[in-house]
Amino acid sequence: MNEDDLSEALHDVMVRSSPPPSMDPARALDQARRARKRRAAVLAAAAVATLVVGIGAGPVLVAHHTGGRSTGQMVAGVPSASPSVPTPRATSTVLPKVPTARKSGDPWPEGQVDRTASAGPRADRAVTLMQDLSSSVPTGFSTPDVKYPDGRAMRWPQAQYASNDGEQDYWEYQAIIPVQNDNRLGQLLVQATTPTGKPATTPCKLAGEFWGGSGTCTVMDIGGKKVGVVTAKGHHSYDQWAAYRYDDGTVVVLAQSRKTDREGRSPLTQPVFSTRQLAELAMSPKFKIST
Repeated sequence: MNEDDLSEALHDVMVRSSPPPSMDPARALDQARRARKRRAAVLAAAAVATLVVGIGAGPVLVAHHTGGRSTGQMVAGVPSASPSVPTPRATSTVLPKVPTARKSGDPWPEGQVDRTASAGPRADRAVTLMQDLSSSVPTGFSTPDVKYPDGRAMRWPQAQYASNDGEQDYWEYQAIIPVQNDNRLGQLLVQATTPTGKPATTPCKLAGEFWGGSGTCTVMDIGGKKVGVVTAKGHHSYDQWAAYRYDDGTVVVLAQSRKTDREGRSPLTQPVFSTRQLAELAMSPKFKIST
């Protein structure tokens, strides 16, 4: 304590005391120290109160600074938890592919050198179609890997671009397999055609379009769906075939023959499938290829 502090303390004691105390320097100094401590405590309490008020005003100032936007509940020393805002869903702008019409002189699609897809996804679909046909053969029949005299396999898958000039682009997938029973050989064929854009027709007219075949047509009702089944008359590569058109325009034809064009092999003595079995199998989803 310097001289000024002592003088101020003595003055404070003199003012607060009545009657005036005796001029005892030791006592006066002790009272001055106590008075100074009281002032220091008051100043400290005032500083704490100011700090508390400042903290309490913080959210108000922040809210004012952010233009009144909600920033969540603010607690001193705890991060603010803002309410979650749902992210808007992205709206797809991809339009469905519009089928194109083939024009004379157009190049073959997908880099092909002709109508046939000899490799790639389309060729793979034709192979899968052949495998599904082989697995559909009933008990008592087999599907051997028979070859022609020149070494060509009789098991034959194919995928081809089938559109003609002015027609919508569409594809045709086909599989042919030999079927054997007691060393006699017959043949099965399945053909799946993607939607052509042509209007639907009657089941028998649809079936009659297969390879230009003619014969007697019967409409089979399979679970409320109509399937046209043609039994051939005269010379034809197949004895019987069933045709079914899905609502999206995909067409499946399943054909059977008791003979093949493989020389030296006797024909089957009976069809592989009954008429109803043929119609039911033509509707099997495993044969549907729409793209």
